[in-house]
Amino acid sequence: MFREPKVIRIRRLPKTHEVFVLNGVVALLAATAMMWWKTEMLLQYFYYDRLLALTHLVTLGFLTSMMMGVLHRLSPMLLKVEASSRSVARWQLVLFLVGSWGMIAHFWLGEVIGMSWSALLVLGAAFLQLWNFRGLFRGSNKTKWPRLFVASSLVFLLLAASLGVLLALVKAYDVRPGFLADDHLANLFAHAHLAAVGWVANMIFGFQLEIVPTTEGASGSLPLRFALLQVGTVGVAMGFLGGVSVFPFALMIVAACIWQGFSPARSFLRGRTREWDMAPLFVLALVALMGLVLALGWPGQSDPARGRVQLAYGFLGLYGFMVLTVSTVAPKLFPIWVWKERYRDEYGKHPVPGMKDLPDKRLTRFANTAILLGTLSTAVTICLAIPEGLRMAATVLLAGVCAFVANLLRIVRHSLLELAPR
Repeated sequence: MFREPKVIRIRRLPKTHEVFVLNGVVALLAATAMMWWKTEMLLQYFYYDRLLALTHLVTLGFLTSMMMGVLHRLSPMLLKVEASSRSVARWQLVLFLVGSWGMIAHFWLGEVIGMSWSALLVLGAAFLQLWNFRGLFRGSNKTKWPRLFVASSLVFLLLAASLGVLLALVKAYDVRPGFLADDHLANLFAHAHLAAVGWVANMIFGFQLEIVPTTEGASGSLPLRFALLQVGTVGVAMGFLGGVSVFPFALMIVAACIWQGFSPARSFLRGRTREWDMAPLFVLALVALMGLVLALGWPGQSDPARGRVQLAYGFLGLYGFMVLTVSTVAPKLFPIWVWKERYRDEYGKHPVPGMKDLPDKRLTRFANTAILLGTLSTAVTICLAIPEGLRMAATVLLAGVCAFVANLLRIVRHSLLELAPR
């Protein structure tokens, strides 16, 4: 039987993709703790500097960092496409770390000039990532659709970062290209949807096709689902920038999201899909329907509740779909990576733990349940503007995130540390 050692020594320095992941974990913990400490921020209008700092702490610090790291590790395994250059990957890491934390800090301080220069570094990191994984655009037919979703996500990250830089230059230097909308919030919504749907959802959808096979659905459906998501995302962004209705394109995104979860839902009802494979897709459908309602103009532009519903919509998308997806998938994927790297060569020679022994099952269940309940209750209390309920919901969410982080560190320490015998 494998036993934990009494003495632990550092075995090696973390690799590039591991730094991305560890940075993401730190950012998620910091963002959730900040949200719990300053819950009143979630009851204010969403467009102000410190809430933008908190938003980018989740979107850049956690989600983008985590996804960049997972891409470096998962793409060779599932899509058979590796980064073309380790040197480019290291430069991507440096640019991203300096740029993302620079943006977050300058947002918090209200320093728009420093924020704009930091945004340029993030744009550079997005370009290097696209260049380094250009092989995704010419992979084998076996992984065609997962690869196309992931490749598309890299393009959308570059577009979202480019628009983000332009918005930063508008604030810092009053430089306004002619294609931007006169309404700054419309430009902001275009940027947010390019990032959230184009970058994050495309990446998740692509890897879900490999990790959760039921998401593949009926034969022949993938081309249409892919087209719906791409056209819908571009259309929503262009609609915001052009000042026209985004409803038809929002409907396309809703259709793609519901279609992504249809087969897993049917499989779940038949007892063939686990509940935690289904939970993020359920929340995604809820988020998509909320987006459709907002696109229809409810609540009205002059209604004070509209800002709260918009904030709840964004929050539910970030934590309910994206963070919950990571928290449900990580305890499955990370043990495989860690075990293969750390213990495969020792198997049969020395007592080693099994893959299922690396994560703690109780922590996994608690983390997933608390993140789901905490996110849903936080979104409801934001909409209803209930300060006491918001504090309780944020406490549940923080407990879930802490459990997720503890479980993840429990897994990855095997890869980073040398286990000395008793």
